[in-house]
Amino acid sequence: MANLNVTYDQMTGAATRLRAGQSDLEAKLNELRSLVNQLVQDGFTTSRASGAFESSYEQFTTGATRTVQGIDGMAQFLEKAAQALQSTDEQLASQIGN
Repeated sequence: MANLNVTYDQMTGAATRLRAGQSDLEAKLNELRSLVNQLVQDGFTTSRASGAFESSYEQFTTGATRTVQGIDGMAQFLEKAAQALQSTDEQLASQIGN
């Protein structure tokens, strides 16, 4: 038989922290994208290599951003699971004595 130990506040708190972390990561990716864009305009300008580097970094940033956006799905799962488990617990409790 499986046991269940759930703390709803911890689950929703973790969801909030995940979203904050996602926001921080997205901001850092944007900051670094700006750094690379500035670099290839002013400090690393060649006929081909700088453009190839910029293009490669843009692809990396796009992929990393999509990956980081997946954190929101994890946060949503935690919130929905906490709500469902809490609702089930309340429903079971209301059935006692009826």
